[in-house]
Amino acid sequence: MTTDLQPILDEAEPGSTIVLKPGIYLGPAVIRKPLELRSEIAGESILLNESEESALIVEADDVTLAGIRIRDEAFKPQATIVVSGDRARIEQLWIATGADGISVKDADNGTITSTVIDWTPREVSMAAKGNGIDLFNSHRWRIDGNTVSDAHDGIYMEKSDDTIVTGNVVERSRYGIHCMYTARTVIRGNVGKANVTGAMVMTATEVEVNGNTFTKQNENVHSQGILLFDAHDSVFEDNKVEGNRTGFYVEQSTGNVIVGNEAIYNFVGIQLLDAESNVVEGNLFQGNVADAQARGSSNNEIAGNYWDGFSGIDTDGDGYSDTAYAINPFFQGVTQKRAAFQLFFQSPGMEFLEELFQNNRDDWSRDVKPLMAPPGFDGANPSHGSSKATGYLSLLLIIAVIGMLYMNRRRTI
Repeated sequence: MTTDLQPILDEAEPGSTIVLKPGIYLGPAVIRKPLELRSEIAGESILLNESEESALIVEADDVTLAGIRIRDEAFKPQATIVVSGDRARIEQLWIATGADGISVKDADNGTITSTVIDWTPREVSMAAKGNGIDLFNSHRWRIDGNTVSDAHDGIYMEKSDDTIVTGNVVERSRYGIHCMYTARTVIRGNVGKANVTGAMVMTATEVEVNGNTFTKQNENVHSQGILLFDAHDSVFEDNKVEGNRTGFYVEQSTGNVIVGNEAIYNFVGIQLLDAESNVVEGNLFQGNVADAQARGSSNNEIAGNYWDGFSGIDTDGDGYSDTAYAINPFFQGVTQKRAAFQLFFQSPGMEFLEELFQNNRDDWSRDVKPLMAPPGFDGANPSHGSSKATGYLSLLLIIAVIGMLYMNRRRTI
């Protein structure tokens, strides 16, 4: 037995709570007054929409949706849930959609929590899919603890400031979390798996990206763990990017702080392209095929990072190499002109050519004080331990070589 939802909404008093019994309710429906719509048993009240319209439109302020399962699987341009009212609360929904899951436009101060969104049609291309959660010109939202799978962008924010995005999981989508033309967005404690890009910060300012984990973004040639493009005055701290094609991709971005992150087992740990005045400090680059690539990005503060592909010399035992880690721009320059040459990434011939290329070395990006051991490595206090021993050993080797040269010189006189 099915019941039309719209008459139930129309009969309710403003400010009342509608508790739906287990069963199937038919959409589409529009909420035009403040009220709370919830399932008596979470997940047992099903809103079924087989029309080309949105399953549920929220026009009023102060509306709460909770515990409802929504099946709206037709492939169409209209979002499953459309919100245009302020202070909406959406919590613990299950949404199977063939469009945008939740679309918020010109509405402020809402929350979306503990909701599962699954894009169900499988036969269409990634570009044709809808976003899981889509905010446009909507400010001060909190998006927390949601799961999005197989969408276009998992969580997309455009012209929407002061949004807090925490504890979400996004899988098998294009961009896991994507903010564009935003300010003061917080992206914290989220997980992205097998997307094209884990998090994209684009044409945005004062963004905080902290404590996230983005893994296995590697199926696309343009895949990255975290991507900065035209991003400014933002902080990227304590994130883990693992198993991606590129861990951090930073292009045309300035004034950002990239500190205390782990970039491990990626094809490339970090790429800097025409990026200036950024701080890259105290990060771990380990197990990557190439730790770093850079072009046109000499004016950055890069220091105190650990690069496991770099062998430094620490003569004074302070835990930092006395020689800088210089990032050769040759490969980036070649692939900029001939993109197909990416096929030769880390090939013996390309590595040989990189060794020969030494033009304008003073303009290369470089870590002026690279760490000799990973940050926080047990027993590797910067002033003690293995780094100090390495320094003494290096000094002894230098003395031995000088002695051998001196003795050989005396024999030839």
